[in-house]
Amino acid sequence: MAVRQRERAIDLFKGLLVFGMVYCHSLQFFSDPMIFPQGQKWIDLINLITFSGFVFSFGYVCQLAYYSKPLAEVWHRMLAAAFKTLLAFYISGTAYRLFIDKSPLEWETIQPILLLNDMPGWSEFLASFTYLIALGLLLFVPLKWLVGRKWVGFAAAGLLLLTTWIPYGYIHAAAWAPLLGTRDFASFPVLQYFPYYLLGMLFARYRIGWDWRVLAGAAIASGAFAWKWLSGADASLPERFPPSVWWIAGPALLLYGYYLLSRVMEKYPLPFMPLEAMGRNVLWFLVMSNVLIFALKSNQPLLLLGLLDTFWMELGLLAVIGFSIWIITKPARGAALINDTKK
Repeated sequence: MAVRQRERAIDLFKGLLVFGMVYCHSLQFFSDPMIFPQGQKWIDLINLITFSGFVFSFGYVCQLAYYSKPLAEVWHRMLAAAFKTLLAFYISGTAYRLFIDKSPLEWETIQPILLLNDMPGWSEFLASFTYLIALGLLLFVPLKWLVGRKWVGFAAAGLLLLTTWIPYGYIHAAAWAPLLGTRDFASFPVLQYFPYYLLGMLFARYRIGWDWRVLAGAAIASGAFAWKWLSGADASLPERFPPSVWWIAGPALLLYGYYLLSRVMEKYPLPFMPLEAMGRNVLWFLVMSNVLIFALKSNQPLLLLGLLDTFWMELGLLAVIGFSIWIITKPARGAALINDTKK
């Protein structure tokens, strides 16, 4: 049986998102919008596209890796992926409490995180990814049915936008926030972002590339976001926590542009190898970048950087994380080389 090769384009797509997210987090911790006002514009733009983009890429990858196979063959792999993501949340959340909040390393600090009763800053999205994989597993059969009927799937993605009118004021339990959202703290509710998961599945299932109908739909969605944003009295961005329908629709055109760009980049592998490596190791880069940023902020609380200096710092962080992957995988590469030599 032929082994399906990795889709390098979606790895590049994820790599672009990782690069933007790490830059955004670096700006948030080491820049000041009062001194570097342009930094806030980059933060807002990256915030708009990143989580939705990752949800889309999750749906795309899951369609190829899981939904194209029988449930009996893949359910344990989906559970393992959910567990790894949950572990990433535990690591990032604990690091935030220790380094940023200066909480003591004791059971009272860790227990609420383990029980999902505490959602530390800049780590909530990892809990949401866990819920996303779990929901994708629970809905395995109906999702396969939907995606098997192309236009029904697209219609369902549109109808899911109605979930942005959930009465958030009634939701206060931290453990429900990654699924439904809340007004009590920042969260990334899976239900409201789920249209992008379904769209990712559809793009993978039907090998969608350039399509004027997709472009038109994405332009309408992002145009509605821009209208809502610019028509407000104070020109403030549509609500992000919890997400309004405008916020969910907003990144559609930019993400389709990212998607098409990644398919072009795929044709030129050498220059974009670092981005591709980041896309293949998303979870490691996201967790380790958070830990390093939290630790550096704790050690250098007065460090203040401009946009360019933050960019160079981000490159240093990504290089360190990339080197750590090389170190970890070096024994496996050596063993593979020995086995190949013996053949």
